[in-house]
Amino acid sequence: MEQEEKLIRRIVRRGDRKAAGLLVERYYEEIFFLVARQTGESRETVMDVTQEIFVSMLRSLPGYDREKATFRTWLSRIATYKIVDWYRSRSYHEAKNSVPIEEETILETKELHEALEDRETAGEILRYMETLPSETQLILRLRIFGEQTFDDIAQQLDLPVSTVKTRYYRAIEKIRKEMSV
Repeated sequence: MEQEEKLIRRIVRRGDRKAAGLLVERYYEEIFFLVARQTGESRETVMDVTQEIFVSMLRSLPGYDREKATFRTWLSRIATYKIVDWYRSRSYHEAKNSVPIEEETILETKELHEALEDRETAGEILRYMETLPSETQLILRLRIFGEQTFDDIAQQLDLPVSTVKTRYYRAIEKIRKEMSV
């Protein structure tokens, strides 16, 4: 933590590229796999989105406030927003419209987390998640893919923990119902 804060200060105060490289290196693999799990896309696409996340992180670093969130939580939030942006992007919609969607019954015996490990099922779940309100999508992404606690999510979104839990569990139930039809 202390080392991390030193890197952040060096980047913000002096624009230290070496410190920036070390900070990116420290979190690259974690963010890369977060993007891979959430998008299910090719390695090239995942690398592109991951790069966008770190560029955004470096640009936003002067506004980082360690009193509001840990650096990991702050970076995860940036990553989640960038992934949501990617889903909204034109290239995603073009790719999505060119892939035939097959009807399958899902989640009859699988739990949601297990279903997300299956690439096709994950794609369907992610497509359905897009139909949910943005804040609900964010809660799901932070909890499932970012593996954050309800307390951390509530703090990030400035919501009561009970509201975060309610939205999360209602969304999970909607996804289960939608996927089991």
